[in-house]
Amino acid sequence: MTDVLNDPQPFRSAAPLQLDRALGWKYFTEPGEVYERDGVWYLTSVAAIRFAHQHPEIFSSAKAFESLGSPVPLIPIAVDPPAQIRYRRILDPMFAPRVVTPLEPELRRQVRELVDGFKHRGECEVVRDLGSLYPTSVILTLFGMPLKDRDTFIEWTEAIIQASGMNPADMDEQQVNAAMNLFGYLQGYITEKRAHPSNDSLSAVLALTGDDAWTDEEVLGLCFLFVIAGLDTVTASISFLLYHLAQRPELQRQVRENPDLGGKVIEEILRLELPAPMTPRVTLSDTEVCGVKIPAGAFTFLVLGSANREDRPSADDIDVDNADRGHLSFGGGIHRCLGSHLARRELKLMLEEVMSTLPEFSLAPGTQPSCTWPAGTLHLNSVHLTWDAGAVS
Repeated sequence: MTDVLNDPQPFRSAAPLQLDRALGWKYFTEPGEVYERDGVWYLTSVAAIRFAHQHPEIFSSAKAFESLGSPVPLIPIAVDPPAQIRYRRILDPMFAPRVVTPLEPELRRQVRELVDGFKHRGECEVVRDLGSLYPTSVILTLFGMPLKDRDTFIEWTEAIIQASGMNPADMDEQQVNAAMNLFGYLQGYITEKRAHPSNDSLSAVLALTGDDAWTDEEVLGLCFLFVIAGLDTVTASISFLLYHLAQRPELQRQVRENPDLGGKVIEEILRLELPAPMTPRVTLSDTEVCGVKIPAGAFTFLVLGSANREDRPSADDIDVDNADRGHLSFGGGIHRCLGSHLARRELKLMLEEVMSTLPEFSLAPGTQPSCTWPAGTLHLNSVHLTWDAGAVS
């Protein structure tokens, strides 16, 4: 199982996702909605994936993620029912919109400061200047950690994300040191927050008592999950969103004239360019999905990227008229993404500040953003934008 996550599989590796995700997800749907390649099973249709989401007693998330070799439990994604239910009962209210909303003025200030930092240059590289900085600041704010530690935090997390899924023995010195430094940093703040709680999500978890109380290891697991699942993914979504708008001046104009349209554009980018497009599971028993028998112990990928394009009038393009039809980009069932409300709010604030500050922007001439594949997450390596600096007020 470890080899499945760590080592590229011939079939999966050959998917043409670097430049054209539409072509890439078509590659995965052509063999069918349920099939096996290189010892790995793929579920590519909405019906097949929803079956897996609805049957966590068959499709185990814990068994799939345990092969990552994390030194702490990745809570709650790497925990199956019934234990998983306890964590979600506590965490879901802590990351609900009513909790995220009071943070909005500070989160807006943070992204505005970043945009103000490059608006007069007439150009930026989205990943470097905005995409990696903003989500990290948000996570630090959410957990009540100082923003002055942002750049150091980014260095550690980038090294850890690159090493995610690797055998610990294969990690280089930089990755090992990054992991040790990050865990030491987090453990220090857990100790501090237990002694001096404040008004943040980390303090709220640490304040739990009785049967609901969490150990330090459990809290570390939650923090670590946000690092490897909540930073790179939002960075990717910011980059994809601005990349697509840069190629569509008419859509830019419409969003500027009607800011409410921004939410629909965000949902369409999340549907088309989901950063975590393939969710791993392991079957705990023999099962049948869409008429195909899958054996127990089968490593399975839920191919959300292909299902998101199923039965759509404009399956491979931004279709704001059908944006309310929903998508599977945040997963489903008991393991639906804990941070979905926060991610949507980050993208909304970022888009509002960019569109209200910058004039019409486009891709820098001679650049062609691309993704690295195979990879654990899909993200553009760089997005160079240009605009008329003289038009910035």
